[in-house]
Amino acid sequence: MQTNMWALYAREVKRFQKIWIDTVFNPIVSIGLYLGVFGIVTSGREIGSLPYLTFVYTGLLAMLIVNTSFSNPSFALVIARNLGNMIDIQLAPIPAWRIGVAYAFAALTRGVTTVLIAVVGTVWFIPAMGIPAHPLALVAALFLTGLEFGMLGVAFGFLAKNFEALTFMNTFVMQPMIFLAGVFYPVATLPAPWNTVSLFNPIHHNVNFFRYAITGYSDVNPLFSFLVILGLSAVLFAVMQWTVVRNIKMK
Repeated sequence: MQTNMWALYAREVKRFQKIWIDTVFNPIVSIGLYLGVFGIVTSGREIGSLPYLTFVYTGLLAMLIVNTSFSNPSFALVIARNLGNMIDIQLAPIPAWRIGVAYAFAALTRGVTTVLIAVVGTVWFIPAMGIPAHPLALVAALFLTGLEFGMLGVAFGFLAKNFEALTFMNTFVMQPMIFLAGVFYPVATLPAPWNTVSLFNPIHHNVNFFRYAITGYSDVNPLFSFLVILGLSAVLFAVMQWTVVRNIKMK
């Protein structure tokens, strides 16, 4: 059974490897464009002792792993449902909970791979970048963020009936939350009550902890952000398992 779970994981990894243009070039081009624009209009600006371009860069990397990890399983499962291939998963000799884990780990793999490729292709935009301030925290940030939004993508992929639902989720839920998560600005600079409201945005804590791991800068206590991520990951694991079991049993 465990071997079958890893076979499903390997199948999903091979699937996203086939769309290498989206995996390799899209993150490099999008981050490069952001950095080109912000590098021109914010030259010399700093946030605390951190160059503004470095602040934005770390936020963009966090945004990238959130988007990629969520979209990988959600698109795969919605496509499987619309093509009638969901029966392959239902008949697979794998316990339902392991199906969710396989998809979530494949999402994590794509998220981390995409971030690493983006760093190799764009880090030269940031001349002041050195080694991460907290390497172990960075490993935890990559692992937990990729897995957290991979599990969200699995849950939503099983619940979504069509591509319209997926488009709605990306356009009206994920993207507003990402852009209000402090990717481009410190949340403390927002006027009240938005500076407080932003603290209830879970993606803000992913961005904050990720940025802290790389630069040492944080908007809020990084330990608090870490606990929020850990707690939400536990909740999403339970939600993912419920949705997988519920849909795998449906005929």
